[in-house]
Amino acid sequence: MTPGVSAGCPGHCSGSSSLCHNRGRCIEKNSGYVCDCSQSAYGGPSCKEEVSVAFDRESSVTYTFQEPFSVIQNRSFLTFSVYRENSRARENIAFIFMTTQSPAMLLTVSTFSQQYIAVILTRNGSLQIWYHLHVDRRPDVFSPRPTSLADGRLHRIRIHREGKDVYLQIDKEMNLKYSLSSDTEFISIKSLTLGKVTGVDAMDEEVMQAGSKGFIGCLSSVQFNHVAPLKAALLNRASSMVSVRGHLVESNCGALADSTIFHSQSDHSETVGRGRGPLRNASQSNYAVIGGVVSAVVFITLCVVAVMTRFLYQHRQTRRDASIKEKEHRTNLETTYRREAAYRAEPAYLTEFHLHDSHSSTLNDNREYYI
Repeated sequence: MTPGVSAGCPGHCSGSSSLCHNRGRCIEKNSGYVCDCSQSAYGGPSCKEEVSVAFDRESSVTYTFQEPFSVIQNRSFLTFSVYRENSRARENIAFIFMTTQSPAMLLTVSTFSQQYIAVILTRNGSLQIWYHLHVDRRPDVFSPRPTSLADGRLHRIRIHREGKDVYLQIDKEMNLKYSLSSDTEFISIKSLTLGKVTGVDAMDEEVMQAGSKGFIGCLSSVQFNHVAPLKAALLNRASSMVSVRGHLVESNCGALADSTIFHSQSDHSETVGRGRGPLRNASQSNYAVIGGVVSAVVFITLCVVAVMTRFLYQHRQTRRDASIKEKEHRTNLETTYRREAAYRAEPAYLTEFHLHDSHSSTLNDNREYYI
């Protein structure tokens, strides 16, 4: 019984289930309650504050689940039972990320028996999940959608496995179910790594290539079962279970993930700018380039239309002038022809007139003769 709490008293924790969030555990106190966030990837009084870290190409965080092999043989039965519980055919993975890099390694979990889970971004930026449960078989590979997630936006990923069934959620808008070829357990989990992975020969070539490229961007609220590796890396760097390589910068890039998943990158860059590890806003630059190209195309189109309009106007004016000149030429030709015709007709008229006069004179003479 909690000191200071009377028997039968419902207390704070039993009265409300929304006091502690994100797997946080409510603990009664004599003057109130506290939230135990040790099993959560979040922090703060109510386990709601996201823990985010900005990575560069050489950065990595490795959380070691077990001791080296030389110590494993002497570990206690209790320790074995704890790790045995972690290696059941059940995994819960959740994280938020933001990047413009591809290919990229987001997360990988490996065992001492060369099994592994890998979550990567392929060359085209699409998400890919690898389950390699049998050394002598090909891994199960799931590619949820071909669209790129390396778009500079925040994306929330949740993966849950129960035996052969794998459930995937992306950005709360896509819920998918896949079936593995086997329900084999993860036996003796060795480590979980975020970011760059080196010196691993048991992985497939595409996974190793993504691992060598590392991750450039922001990871937030990473959870694997009960383990929160980012939180451990920031709060317990001296722990022998956490190994940090490269430069890590704490950031709040995941603080508004729910409100920025579907927003433009320009809106999201303001949120990132408040953190200590901002990510380059590539989408905004792309929009600027696209806007510039569109403006240039519109300007060129207007210029072409103006030139064509002027050309058609000049062509029409030229045809009009030619038509007028042609009419004038026809008029001149008709006038000249009429003048020539009139000139030619005048001598004939005079000759006829003279003949008529001569004939009249002859008749008169004849008349005079008969008289």
